Amino acid sequence: MIHIPNSTFTRPEMFEPDVMSHDARWYPLPHRGNDHPLEGWVRPLLFDVTNGGWISLLRARGKGTIQRHRHAAAVTAWTMDGSWGYREHDWLSKAGSFVYEPAGHIHTLFIDPEVGHMTALFHVYGPVIHLDPEGMVTSYDDVYLRLDRYMRHCKDNGVGEDYVKSLVR
Repeated sequence: MIHIPNSTFTRPEMFEPDVMSHDARWYPLPHRGNDHPLEGWVRPLLFDVTNGGWISLLRARGKGTIQRHRHAAAVTAWTMDGSWGYREHDWLSKAGSFVYEPAGHIHTLFIDPEVGHMTALFHVYGPVIHLDPEGMVTSYDDVYLRLDRYMRHCKDNGVGEDYVKSLVR
């Protein structure tokens, strides 16, 4: 038999009870200049600064498009509530659906107008490049920009730096 001891180099576990409660840890979905008459909120769960990714919940209400974008690496999504899709595809992701997005795809996320809301867990593995209708880059997002934006939100809303730091791995 082989004894495997605990390592002093491991990071602590993460446990977040009740991540679905809408509180100050959710921040408004950044508006990127496109026309989207909907309300969106993001709840970060993990910032993976070592590998350049993040895990977060996205909650949106209303009818509209969030943003046309391209992923530089793979993304997975699990839909928990409501329905959403990509304008470039003929499927709708509904509660219980799983989506795998390979690197390089360009798509435009929209809320299913018949349902009018969605909540999904996204695991993003690299930067997101935001595009206009002609395919020109309008902005990008990565784990560091998201982490900085979330730190500002938490400081402004009384959540605190220690909480944000607890999400970094």
